[in-house]
Amino acid sequence: MNRLLTVALVTAAALVPASVAGAAPKPAARTSKTHQIKHTRASVTSRNPVTTAFAIAEGYWGAVPCAGQVKIIANAPLAPGLDSSTDGWVTFESSLGADNLDAPASTYANCVISLAHWQWASWTQMESDWGMFCLTVIHETGHLLGHKHSLVPGSVMAAVFTSYANVPAVCNATWLPGWRSRG
Repeated sequence: MNRLLTVALVTAAALVPASVAGAAPKPAARTSKTHQIKHTRASVTSRNPVTTAFAIAEGYWGAVPCAGQVKIIANAPLAPGLDSSTDGWVTFESSLGADNLDAPASTYANCVISLAHWQWASWTQMESDWGMFCLTVIHETGHLLGHKHSLVPGSVMAAVFTSYANVPAVCNATWLPGWRSRG
């Protein structure tokens, strides 16, 4: 079993480039401040849960959305018009207008993944709810690749997650000892 998990991690790491563009927040930044990370490349070896989840998402989909230019805003205030239980959402420009998933994903620009402040206000909360956090980042990355919500039970593109059964195995396989806050 350990060999299988190791193979899964190595495979996920091979699917994404090994460096992160821009400076990731330092461990001292584990506060309720908004973390903004502009991604052009990601790494599953990062100690930053946002960067790691995005690297896993790129590996999961086998694609890099928005020509590699994605900004992730962790601890974002809820956008106007969204249901108060929304924990993540995307915004982008496309050839058919703002946030239009009917447009070809290759036309998406100014891509942003926002993660709600009420759900994951700190790195500690992201780490303690790693499965759902990782799943949400994979789901939102899927939207930036042009995927719409799915009615298929257990799909990562389901509109609402009601069970940890939706969490992809790769998220669980990357939850390694040492991730949890020792704070």
